[in-house]
Amino acid sequence: MNSTLVDVRFADGPRYYLTEPKDINMRVPDQIRNCVLFVGIPGEMPDPEYRGTAFIVTVPGTQNNHFAYLVTARHVAEHLQGSEFYIRANHSNGTAVALRGRADTLWWFHPTEKSTVDAAVTLFAPPHLYELDVSHIPIAMFADKERIAESSIGVGDEVFITGLFTKVTETTRNLPIVRIGNVAMMPDEKIPFGDEYIDAYLIESRSIGGLSGSPVFVRETRTLTQKVDAYDTPMPVIHGSGRFFFFGSIIGHWDLPVGFTPTLAETVNMGIAPVVPASKIKEIIMQPELMEAMKHVDDEIRAEKRSGAVRDLAPAKVEGFTQEDFESALKKVSRKVENK
Repeated sequence: MNSTLVDVRFADGPRYYLTEPKDINMRVPDQIRNCVLFVGIPGEMPDPEYRGTAFIVTVPGTQNNHFAYLVTARHVAEHLQGSEFYIRANHSNGTAVALRGRADTLWWFHPTEKSTVDAAVTLFAPPHLYELDVSHIPIAMFADKERIAESSIGVGDEVFITGLFTKVTETTRNLPIVRIGNVAMMPDEKIPFGDEYIDAYLIESRSIGGLSGSPVFVRETRTLTQKVDAYDTPMPVIHGSGRFFFFGSIIGHWDLPVGFTPTLAETVNMGIAPVVPASKIKEIIMQPELMEAMKHVDDEIRAEKRSGAVRDLAPAKVEGFTQEDFESALKKVSRKVENK
């Protein structure tokens, strides 16, 4: 098989193509650059100023379907609650579109550590979803503790941050910035950040305004060995780049305490950014209420298939459920919990 038709750079498994992808030899794949959306803070419509980053995570269902979640920083989501907002996404026609978020949008936070996990999720099922030119991050790409151990991911491995550069937003399309750095610390205990102690990785890469909630990817380092003596002792001879894993999302950065103005403080910071571990974001998405709602939707799709019913969705590319379906499932799940 032609190796340029199989992309093995992603941790969720090989991706197969009929024609050679234009980015097959690029250091940062298009899917990583194209996975972010920009968040417009409320109070600035109809011309919002985009100040934050969000991204899409997908969870496979059991009926050949997927559930898509919008992920951003908790402090961004809390600011959006109770107000309308905009999500700016690239469109397949070469422009960008502003998706209006409702004031009653449901956000989910970490079920047991809300104050110390700076991440939040909401269902992402806008009309004409298939027309958007936005990549998603499969939950199978998450670097949880087991995969970190299996792939020997650690200090020194290369990281990539994809997010909003606030100085370049008045463009026809979203043009995300990619910042590159390295894993600086992977502590096995909570570390101080502000007034809290949090679970976080530290990466050596300056976090600037607009990167809050940005996805962080880590690339494993692979070692090739060669037998070098009469005893066939394997010795490492080449260290190369391996697969991309989703590592977590950006929280912020530490400023140098030098009394500079906010503008100068942003340009001169410690160069260390804390990251919400991917495992914590996974715990938000896989919390019991959302798991039960996803199961309920899967069960309804299965029942419709058995009865021969066909959903009134013309384009085949549209997902087999809508936001209203999911919210209806949540209400049914909530009633079950209340009746217990």
